[in-house]
Amino acid sequence: MVAHPRTAVRAHRLRPLGGPRRIRVEHDGAGRPTAVQFGGERRPVAAVQDRWRIDDEWWRETAISRMYWSLQLEGGRVLTVYRDLIGGGWWLQRY
Repeated sequence: MVAHPRTAVRAHRLRPLGGPRRIRVEHDGAGRPTAVQFGGERRPVAAVQDRWRIDDEWWRETAISRMYWSLQLEGGRVLTVYRDLIGGGWWLQRY
């Protein structure tokens, strides 16, 4: 058991874990990812395992509209990436 540290919890010290990271994605004319670049390395996409769209919080000032892709890279690694359909840009969700 850990003793109470006697310090107050402060919201400004909290941070999300595993949040999305901006990445570069090459895609074909239909918008299908063909390669991703993160960590300074370009990695070709071997297969698209799945794709789905999320449209949420439409009632708020800032809605969410994203196209998600589950990608298998050459070598077998699987990534989940999404394209922000409102703000633009590609993001790495999970790897």
